[in-house]
Amino acid sequence: MTQATNPYQMWLGLNVTGRPDCYTLLGLPMYEADTGKIIVAAQNAMSRASIPMAPADEPLRQTLISEIQLAQTCLMDPAQKQAYDQQLQAYFRSQAAPVAAQPVAAAPIQAATPASPAVAASSDSSGDIQLKAKKSSAASSAKSRAKNSQFGLIMGGVAILLLAAIGGGAYVLFTEPADEPIAQADPTPEETTPTPPEKPDPEDDKKKGNSPPGPKNGNRPTSNDLANAIPGLGNPEETMAGMPAMDTKPKEPPKPMATAQDQAELKAAIETAWTGIRDQDYAKASIALDQVRQTPKTPTGTTDFERIDQFVQDLMAYNKALNDGTASLRENEELTVGSTTFTVTTIDDNRVVIRFAGQNKGYERGQLPEGFQRAIALSRLKGEDTVKQRVEASYLLLSPKADIEYVRNLWTQSGADGGALAALEAGKRKYLGGNMVAANTPSKPTEMTSTPTDSTSMMPMENSGTSPMAGTADVDQLAGLMKQARQQIIDRNAAGAQQLLTQSAPLVSAPQHQEKLDSLKQVADLNQQFWQAVSSRLTKLPADSDLDVNGNMIRVVESDANRLVIRMAGENRRYTLADIPAGLAKFLAEQELPTQAETKKIIGAFLLVTPDGGPDRAREEWATAFLPTEEIDSLVAVLADPYKLADDLIEQATIPTEADISAPAAAFQEKWSSRIQSAQRLDDHAKIGQEMAAAAIAMPNGSPQQFAGFRYALAESARGGDFATCSQIIQDWHTRFAIDQGEWHVKAMQLAAGSSMSSKVHAAIVEHAIKHVPLLKAEGQTQAAGAMLKLAEDSATKARNRDLVEAVKQLSVSP
Repeated sequence: MTQATNPYQMWLGLNVTGRPDCYTLLGLPMYEADTGKIIVAAQNAMSRASIPMAPADEPLRQTLISEIQLAQTCLMDPAQKQAYDQQLQAYFRSQAAPVAAQPVAAAPIQAATPASPAVAASSDSSGDIQLKAKKSSAASSAKSRAKNSQFGLIMGGVAILLLAAIGGGAYVLFTEPADEPIAQADPTPEETTPTPPEKPDPEDDKKKGNSPPGPKNGNRPTSNDLANAIPGLGNPEETMAGMPAMDTKPKEPPKPMATAQDQAELKAAIETAWTGIRDQDYAKASIALDQVRQTPKTPTGTTDFERIDQFVQDLMAYNKALNDGTASLRENEELTVGSTTFTVTTIDDNRVVIRFAGQNKGYERGQLPEGFQRAIALSRLKGEDTVKQRVEASYLLLSPKADIEYVRNLWTQSGADGGALAALEAGKRKYLGGNMVAANTPSKPTEMTSTPTDSTSMMPMENSGTSPMAGTADVDQLAGLMKQARQQIIDRNAAGAQQLLTQSAPLVSAPQHQEKLDSLKQVADLNQQFWQAVSSRLTKLPADSDLDVNGNMIRVVESDANRLVIRMAGENRRYTLADIPAGLAKFLAEQELPTQAETKKIIGAFLLVTPDGGPDRAREEWATAFLPTEEIDSLVAVLADPYKLADDLIEQATIPTEADISAPAAAFQEKWSSRIQSAQRLDDHAKIGQEMAAAAIAMPNGSPQQFAGFRYALAESARGGDFATCSQIIQDWHTRFAIDQGEWHVKAMQLAAGSSMSSKVHAAIVEHAIKHVPLLKAEGQTQAAGAMLKLAEDSATKARNRDLVEAVKQLSVSP
């Protein structure tokens, strides 16, 4: 463990210097009585503490896990919780009462009898919490009540006699604090009989209209406050070296809750802001956001607002720098962007002549090339380098020529949140679509183009972030064409798919991309043959002929190469090749094609892409044609391939050591801790997991920061029961690091099972196992498959779903 390690802050996000009370440890309001909330809070805390960090901190993490378990046990046990709450209330009352003498000694409180459950601190230095509870019997409870009653009667009688004897003067004596005599030096049992401490009753407080006493000024006690006052709640000697000091600033008053109308107004303002960004009217965007700046917001709404607000401010800063720079250009001024240097040779009110790459080129002031505009803006931007990098990245995010990987790297270098960039990318796709920044005014950066009289375009700039750098644009274009081609096949337009694939061929530069293109082309060719056979068969169907299609008799009314009218069940039905039922199309193709293995290959390709078929139906058909397994796998992969072609070029890195991961993991957790703590629902955790995954992908490939980011993203997605995202994270993770995918699938299931009692989550665990256990067995990972199967059995029971229980039984006996 390093000197600066604070386990409560690292794993739970708590800013404390010693062991907190049980409620603070679990993130609960003081005196929380809802057992359901206690269970959920304890599970959330346990889930966060289950993430390993540096090996040196592992003992500390195990200690924290023990503390969480014991705190949950204390608050879930009625007797322990009652004693614990009474002790806390006594402490807070003592803090609120005026101090007239020396503090009350701890001895009377620490002398716990078997009838007084207490939470005791560990006597060793390990940091473990030991919760001791001794339940009183009915007899001892009755005896204690009788003793207290008798004591009260005696004291009442004595008070009356004294009042009668010495009059009003005695009244003053008895109004002094009752505990003061206990504070006298060396009282002996023979001389005084100590008054049993009154047990505060929360129910009595409620009846009187008062809530149980709580932290003074909204602050909960520190370990030093609790030392020698309440057994088991803190010991200053047990603080951990190097922990940061607690925040002593007064807490802000609670913010008003956001209403549905507030949220609707915020959504409308953000949409208006994006409209302004699209139109490059940044003032409009800023005004729209200012109108809801003081509007109450949810935590998610606050994040969304701050993100778009900062984005608009950065765009305005870039725009101002560009305008100022364009107006103040000087002859012989040198400007640089990336490794390209521009020199202004001639300038007047209408034209600018610049020299770069050994050539002079003239441009109209309203049509300056994008690269030169960036050089102008960067030269006039003010602030630290990190601010300039973020502003530049914000502008490039909207540029049609920008390489997105360059933008992401620039954003990361600025120290900005990668999740914010991922959200802005999503916002750009949602609100701008294909509309990019492109306008021919100095205040609105344009694409890099020359004047109409100069047919030579500006040379691409090295390391400037534009797409010609490393062929990223070609890769992205290739991926887009391949996705469109696949959709055309699914939409029964194989000819259109082949045209797209013809356009794709010149863009291929990597062998793995060529393999994918070949498989996609093969599926397109086979589907083309299928529909040609269907069309040919339609031309041969005589009118009024009968067809027996899978036991259903239908009569042909009329047909041609693209159309079929049949009579079935007493009515006429009209079809084209675009909507003819899959079963009928398959029947016609089989009637036309010869009976041979190649026909089964064609039919299998159709079954692969039709909604009524699927990979399993295609495999069955191809297996009867004796196709090699490798070929079948490559054809099936066409349907689900995300075509992240840029990922294919990533070199897989080795797994970093825990020492390398420790600091990035702590930084990543600190950045996301407030979001994690505010998550209340499964969907909240799932959304955080998705944003974390996007942030991790945006980080430098193969870096310890990225490894830690994937690990946290997987944990949050698992807590949300979002196994689709879990699978995608593990796939992206494996693309970049040599991880064992089966191991992390199992860990995700374990974390989900331990984080939630929801039947929905446990059903998702079972469904995930049903999908992945056969794959693990096929890959020879029997140990991982066995662990996954065991988790599925437990979750199927907890999900209370008989179908899932039966499915797991079938899964366990399958080879």
